[in-house]
Amino acid sequence: MSTSIWPHRSSAEVRSQPRSPQVPLVVLELFVGLGGIFGGLEMIRHPLNAFGVTTDLIAGSPFDTFTWPGALLLVLVGVAPCLLALGLVARWPGTLLLSALFGIGLMAWIGTQWVLLQDRLWLQPAMFICGAAIATLAWRARGRSHAAR
Repeated sequence: MSTSIWPHRSSAEVRSQPRSPQVPLVVLELFVGLGGIFGGLEMIRHPLNAFGVTTDLIAGSPFDTFTWPGALLLVLVGVAPCLLALGLVARWPGTLLLSALFGIGLMAWIGTQWVLLQDRLWLQPAMFICGAAIATLAWRARGRSHAAR
């Protein structure tokens, strides 16, 4: 007789259970978030020459240096998705909706960059795709959680 409070499941049972769509969502949010934290800190630390790029990259935007874009990147694209990932793991209410809205916001952020900046970076389409994936996964998971109620 087992004294564990957790029900015993065979390894076959565990393998046969469908993977939660929230696992890839958490991974994507952490990927975007950690990149945003790193990128934001680098831009704040080197406001005139972030990543070896001069401020010519942001010519035509409302910013003269990388300081404010870095601060926005750090908070909105760095810290926010990391908190959302934590919320998904902790099952905070409303996190799926906020994750979907974050994904849409990330796509809007990238779209704004494409409009304001003259240079195109390979990272922009990659982050746009991440935003679309986050929005889609969160919205689908949200629909499943509502259907299960």
